[in-house]
Amino acid sequence: MRTGPRRRPPGAAVYVAAALVSASCSPATGEREKAPPPDARAVLLITLDTFRADAMGCGGNPVTRTPFLDRLARGGVQWSRALTAIPLTTPSHASILTGRTPRSHGLLANRMVLDERVPTVAEVLGAAGYRTGAVVSARTVLGPEFRLDRGFDDYLVMDPPTKPPAGQGRNTTALARGWLRENGGKGSFLWVHYFDAHIPYLPPPPLDRLYDRDYEGPFARPDKPYQSLFREMDEYDPRDIEHLVALYAGEVTFLDRQVGTLLRDDAARDAMVLLTADHGEGLFEHEEYFGHDVLLYETVLRVPLILAGSGRRGELRSEPAKTVDVCSTLLGFCGLGPLPGSEGRDLLESPPAGPPRPFIAETHPDRAKNQVKYAIRTPSRKVIFQDRGNEHYDLAEDPDESDDLSQHGRPGFDGLTRHLEEDLQARPPGAAVTLDDEMGEVDPATLEALRTLGYVE
Repeated sequence: MRTGPRRRPPGAAVYVAAALVSASCSPATGEREKAPPPDARAVLLITLDTFRADAMGCGGNPVTRTPFLDRLARGGVQWSRALTAIPLTTPSHASILTGRTPRSHGLLANRMVLDERVPTVAEVLGAAGYRTGAVVSARTVLGPEFRLDRGFDDYLVMDPPTKPPAGQGRNTTALARGWLRENGGKGSFLWVHYFDAHIPYLPPPPLDRLYDRDYEGPFARPDKPYQSLFREMDEYDPRDIEHLVALYAGEVTFLDRQVGTLLRDDAARDAMVLLTADHGEGLFEHEEYFGHDVLLYETVLRVPLILAGSGRRGELRSEPAKTVDVCSTLLGFCGLGPLPGSEGRDLLESPPAGPPRPFIAETHPDRAKNQVKYAIRTPSRKVIFQDRGNEHYDLAEDPDESDDLSQHGRPGFDGLTRHLEEDLQARPPGAAVTLDDEMGEVDPATLEALRTLGYVE
């Protein structure tokens, strides 16, 4: 059903609560004629929430089946060292849509509101005549109230019929295909967001048993959030861990099929497609934790980044890439310049000469977790900066970050620490004030959704 349109300059965003996929998604925009450039292509941005770079076959995974994503990478350009600056959905997608890092666009935590003075890629493309749409699958962290909908003619929000949802991506795919059939083609821009790989991992049958057929423990049909179940255990059972990793793999294979279904649609065949993720996921490798919000290890910072339909094929690129580069890359493909304030670059242009600048990441989880952290890395060194003491890793020798060198006196880390301290002094983070803080409360349904997703305890 349609819950709009709500009118506001410079355009109108239409939102849909799509508990039923049969909900109409044609824009109520008879007054909204667009005139894109005559040579404009269709542009499709796909973000896979909570999707690790190493979850795919083309990312080095020898077990999890991702045939469509592997084929997409082979037919386009893949960046093997892409990184996100923050492992939280709202601020990370703000970075993707604005080309700015969190302390630049101001969103440090989930459920913060994007300042209207920060331009978005959809606003620029809309002003250039493109028809713009979005289909997002997580109202709790990507609802229109957080103002990431700016510039979209249609902002369609999935409200899944089951909570927590299982197989929600099918509805996302159907709604996106509907939008493409009515609005796609030359001069269109669609952002499609899938949320399925987020905890709790609930791949639909038979994918819930694809990688682990025999498990019958407490995580088979959990009646509590994962972290609550773990806290109740006297010790961790490796069999439980194995099963949860298998469920995550089932979600990855499910999403591979959904992306394949979307892109095989006739309305998407000629589109330029950029696929990435807002962040990855910790699968119990560090700190005995499933999730991402309190982690800055490579498992949550490294994300897939694949570009297909640009005219370049069969390229595997190893130079550094970042999710803040997405915006400039999309605009460059459309013949438009970068957004004001953008910190990213057009990935289709030659990388800058010389060694890359140190990359800085940060996370600002729910205050009750009290685990604000920063990280700074080069291709070979990394420091995770936190109250309980810094961690040092040699990424060249120890890519899994299993050996903390902070007590070993290894050289090469002091300069990174100073660089991070200077950056924080020059660009202080400010307060992470969410929409709930501004309103003075969180409604019970939202609080329960955040708890189920692992964001609050």
